[in-house]
Amino acid sequence: MGKSKKLIVFDLDGTLNRTELYAVEIHRMVQTEFGWHAQTPELIQSVFGAPTSEYMPLLLPGADEETQRRYLKRVAEVEKDYLHLAAAYDGSAQMLDELHGKGWETAVCSNSSSRYISTILNAIRLTDKIDHIEPLDKAFNSKKASLKNLLERLKPEKAVMVGDTSFDEEAAEENGIPFIGCLYGFRPHEMENAPIAVERPAQIPEAAELLL
Repeated sequence: MGKSKKLIVFDLDGTLNRTELYAVEIHRMVQTEFGWHAQTPELIQSVFGAPTSEYMPLLLPGADEETQRRYLKRVAEVEKDYLHLAAAYDGSAQMLDELHGKGWETAVCSNSSSRYISTILNAIRLTDKIDHIEPLDKAFNSKKASLKNLLERLKPEKAVMVGDTSFDEEAAEENGIPFIGCLYGFRPHEMENAPIAVERPAQIPEAAELLL
């Protein structure tokens, strides 16, 4: 693909993917398996979308780095058996089709690995609707750096970021692009003051066109 004129960049968990449909119970199960108390669904859901360094101390309090690493590996193993429960937010596929129809290229920029992003997009049946993916830049361990890499790689004339957490909003701000906050995601309280916020995916194309 040549230089894109309009690029819309999506966070994954809480923006396209209803992560809570499978991940909450997986974490509770693996926490118990590792000898910790199972955290509340509310706490587990509240950390979706955060970098590993921020959420692991909450999910497995007091665990050393090696235990955290084994925990994440085990979560990924168990996940395979639960991905049949995965789903996108209602209207996401139609929303992405509408954006393509309006000349947008689509991308996912997530605090996750390429493997996770590809696996989830496949599970929620959106693989063919996303043109580019940008995993976490491990060198910098931040969404700001990952988004910067994506924008430098694609060099769009105009770009917009869509997400449901302050990490997404800060990444957009740092990279000088407008932001659309998702009130339907996992941190609606962080999105209440976003300049433009949407209550469902179907509102995203209009919001993106308005921002340009």
